[in-house]
Amino acid sequence: MDYVLYPKMLHTGSRHYRINPTRHELSQNLLIPVSQLEEDDLAENPLADTEDTLPNDFTETIEPDNEGFRVKLRIPTLFHGFIIGHRREKLKQLEQEFSCRVMFPPLGSPSPDITVKATSRASLSGACRRLLWIQTNARMRAKPTHFICLPANSPELQRNFVSFRQAALDFAASDKCGDFMGISIDVFKSPASLHFTLIPLLLADSSEVQLACDLIHSFSQSDIGRTVLTDGPFRLTIQGLEYMNDDPQRVKVLYAKIAPSADRDRLQRMSNDLTKLFQEHNLLGAKLHRPDGDVLLHLTLLYASDSSGAQSSSSEFSVTGLLRELGDFTFAKDHCFDTLHLCLMGSQTGDEFYSSCCQLNFSDPSKPKLTLS
Repeated sequence: MDYVLYPKMLHTGSRHYRINPTRHELSQNLLIPVSQLEEDDLAENPLADTEDTLPNDFTETIEPDNEGFRVKLRIPTLFHGFIIGHRREKLKQLEQEFSCRVMFPPLGSPSPDITVKATSRASLSGACRRLLWIQTNARMRAKPTHFICLPANSPELQRNFVSFRQAALDFAASDKCGDFMGISIDVFKSPASLHFTLIPLLLADSSEVQLACDLIHSFSQSDIGRTVLTDGPFRLTIQGLEYMNDDPQRVKVLYAKIAPSADRDRLQRMSNDLTKLFQEHNLLGAKLHRPDGDVLLHLTLLYASDSSGAQSSSSEFSVTGLLRELGDFTFAKDHCFDTLHLCLMGSQTGDEFYSSCCQLNFSDPSKPKLTLS
């Protein structure tokens, strides 16, 4: 207990830091090494080394091997780098800690399966649990790859958006007090790319893209989905502006709002229910929620990207003047939305909409139709 009562300290000027002991230092204080404790426990209780101690993800694929045991884990290639780490340091640490070998598929292989070998089932179990934890943690850190949306690029919406953009640029050109700081043609979205973002997703490979399409289809056929879609297309009025920040003079995203209506509430329920469904399958890429916990329904109009990756004034703009002069701008009244898209992030080019993986058309509420792209 000396490391608790009398810890090692690092003194730097007026600052004092406690140095926590490493795992190796802690194990040295034990009368019996941790590895020996594990082996003895298994020797005294053979039933402890059974498939019940293994995660359900791989209990059915465990196989005996001339080196002990082996198992295959399906971990998408996107997450392999998180496991290997810089200069393979994370991988070496994992292999040393669990006395195992982790083998990755060769470059260009269509299979993302990772093979893990260990001399004991307990070591195999620990290594696989760690690998699955790394994958889960990586999902929370990686950027979204896809998103579910309602396209808002009809001719009417595009015309009104162009009118809004021109009015904003005219105000910015005559601005002398900084209320339109940073407003330029570069921060406006392309009219062809306009959409309501409902759910950002992280789909690591083609199998997860297919799973996402299947989930959208199953939702449309479920009791919850039929309840939401039974009234057919959403008729929405898009009016007003809102921004994603606390300071209106330092904004990265300005979006249009949906006016309150019964169909808006219906769209909110559908977005919330779809989010829960994808969350259950660990496919969410990020969460955009309002303070009340609902999914944030937003049609992005202006977006300041930060290509340098560092905070700078050029990656932000002021919406003070826009809110004052165009805060009640109407983009569409009673507009019909009858298609849900699963799109690839960043795939929009020129005057084309984003590349779509699948589309759910519910213009006929009795027969929602899923189309794969």
